[in-house]
Amino acid sequence: MLNKRQLQTLRDTKPTTGNRIRIAKQLAGTTQVEIAKATGYPQPYVSAVEAGDYAKIPLETARRFAQFFGATIEDLFPAQEVLS
Repeated sequence: MLNKRQLQTLRDTKPTTGNRIRIAKQLAGTTQVEIAKATGYPQPYVSAVEAGDYAKIPLETARRFAQFFGATIEDLFPAQEVLS
């Protein structure tokens, strides 16, 4: 989970992949395997989301990632990347 300072750093970052999963992962000092276990997704899927391989992701996926990091969906994904 990210603290307030880490969340602000995350919000101030404009990653090229379109999402901030990689940055959040680095700030939290966690791994794709840990994220996968906590969210219930396979590690290759976590890797693909982190790499920005999907133009859009399901809302439930965005919610699980946000919950893991203690962030909002908007902190991690621009609105146009989340399917409702």
